[in-house]
Amino acid sequence: MKLKKIIAAVAAAAVAVSTMAVSAFAADYTAKIGFADTAWAAQDWDSSVQVTGDGTYSIETTAVAGAVDFGVFVIDIEGMFADNPDATATLDSIEIDGSEISFDASKILYGDIEEKGNYRIDIYNQYSDTKDDPGVNQATAISSSLKVTFTVSGLGGAVADTTADAAADTTEAPASDDATTSATTGNTAAAVIVSVMAVAGAAAIASRKRK
Repeated sequence: MKLKKIIAAVAAAAVAVSTMAVSAFAADYTAKIGFADTAWAAQDWDSSVQVTGDGTYSIETTAVAGAVDFGVFVIDIEGMFADNPDATATLDSIEIDGSEISFDASKILYGDIEEKGNYRIDIYNQYSDTKDDPGVNQATAISSSLKVTFTVSGLGGAVADTTADAAADTTEAPASDDATTSATTGNTAAAVIVSVMAVAGAAAIASRKRK
């Protein structure tokens, strides 16, 4: 009976540890671009990338080619503020037609600006405070492509470095560092399980010897 109880305990511990390894850093949020020029001729509200943990992400789109300026230019990480109010995102760079443009980081607005539970990076918006005090040249035209890169912190999990090419609707594979981090997390969980089983096995052997 004692041996059966030990085996049952080992099984329960293994399941618990493996479940924690999978769910401890569970995060899956869609970060979408919101873009329109002032004439609403060039728009993109669909290009996106999946945010799965702390790390750097990019959204690239050709859907806004032909825009003559910025009317609305934001990134919304849907549901992240509602689930993780302490998590943040920071704008890293803006590239237009393959070249990086400058911006004043102190004038970019962040947070649940629309009070919908989404975390917004407000780069320029003719309907927000960034209209009166913009951190980017609003009169910038786009000939072919727009790429926005940002870094998410406070979610935990494996560090990501992900780029989404919205025009082609593809997502690049995580960088090699990601695989290393994920593998390390999995190996740690496996090591814990093995340790628990080894201790339980030793206890079972000791129990038999006493008999």
